Amino acid sequence: MKKRRTLKASLFFTPSIILAGAFFLVLIGFNIVVSNYTSRIAREHINSRFSIFSLYYAEEENWEFKQNDSGYGLTTAYVVLNEAEEAIDPCPPWLNAEEEAMTAYIIDYYRQNRSALREGKQLSFTREGRTYHIQHRAYYGYYDGYALFQEKKDGGSHQYHILVYTDATPLMEFGNTVNHILLTLMVCALCLSLLALLLRSKKLDTAFRSLDTYISLAGKRQPLPDGMSFAYDEFYEVAKTIRSMTEMIDRAEKAQRCFFSNASHELKTPLMSIQGYAEGIQSGVVEDREKGIAIIVRETQKMVRLINDILLLSRMDAVDVPTHQETFDLRELVLYCAGTIESAALQDGRALQLDVDENPILCCGDEAGMERAVLNLLSNALRYAKSVIAIQCRQEGAKAMLTITDDGPGIAPEDLPHIFERFYKGRGGNFGIGLAITQEVVEQHHGAIAVDSRPGRTAFCISLPVR
Repeated sequence: MKKRRTLKASLFFTPSIILAGAFFLVLIGFNIVVSNYTSRIAREHINSRFSIFSLYYAEEENWEFKQNDSGYGLTTAYVVLNEAEEAIDPCPPWLNAEEEAMTAYIIDYYRQNRSALREGKQLSFTREGRTYHIQHRAYYGYYDGYALFQEKKDGGSHQYHILVYTDATPLMEFGNTVNHILLTLMVCALCLSLLALLLRSKKLDTAFRSLDTYISLAGKRQPLPDGMSFAYDEFYEVAKTIRSMTEMIDRAEKAQRCFFSNASHELKTPLMSIQGYAEGIQSGVVEDREKGIAIIVRETQKMVRLINDILLLSRMDAVDVPTHQETFDLRELVLYCAGTIESAALQDGRALQLDVDENPILCCGDEAGMERAVLNLLSNALRYAKSVIAIQCRQEGAKAMLTITDDGPGIAPEDLPHIFERFYKGRGGNFGIGLAITQEVVEQHHGAIAVDSRPGRTAFCISLPVR
């Protein structure tokens, strides 16, 4: 099994790696900037020295003195070589042994890097712990030991190689000093950041343990404390959601227990009637056999409806059971359902008002399921209506709108938010699953159901997409 990292470790190590990487990139960038800056300052010093050589060599109108405005007084020197690549300035007698050794080193360095220097590249080298930058230029003319004069090549002029080098050690030392200071500051900042992350991760770990305790209490169905303290607002939101979920589960369990109690009562009552009349008919006690048989049939049908509702809910919960899909005319379905309850409505003195579209309203889905949903709404309307049940079925754009209205007493305000919950039995309800089934069916057809109720009027409205 793959080992998983803890959230605490992720929150600690990931920012640590990011911080260390950021500091490392800053150091690299700083050193690149220092290196480029040092090269530029060294080039300005070298060009300034070459400009002095060109003072007498170039024609005056074309000559331009390249002044060094860098503000750094770097030590700059030169070596003049003749065509045989021998030093002619400086040359013996040497001022000191250092001048002789440096001149020999420059000549040797030139011979080793002749190609790159003759291409005009600026190279750098380190000698005795000091860093130098060097460039090369070739001149044709005459060198008198102090100045270089331009002469035509056929007039006996010679080629001279001038190597100008400057000591960039002060700049490098300054850069190294700043680099060390920056590195020290970054290490200190990194350590402080890691310490802050560690403390924060411990605090977060404590908060998670508190939340875990809270969730465990909810999972064990134990009372949740009201004064639970969390370090972060997000955890309060999670705790609030858990509490709401627990309350919903409690309501559902209470409603389910109530449903089973009601269902047991609803099944027990007709069973007792069926048993009593059946035994009475069998023993000859019941003289009106037809009346007894009718009661047995009516009570049996009541039991069948309840059992069918329970089975239908069970099928809806089975997500692997595919829903039958077909094209049906919602208009014809509504007319059929209205005809089913019409006789019962007329017997109870309730009138049906139909307002149905003349053209077919084609929908796609389970026609039998939708028929069951419409019949549930019509049965409820028939149970509560005083005198009128209004049925309207129209197509509005890409939607089919079905509205069933009754003039009954309305739904109690305390029951209205819960009427679509399973097993919730409101005032005057039967089993508490009819409207839950209706909502399930409508949502399976990608539709929506809404209710508007007040004293004297209750309207259920279903909207379905039209094919």
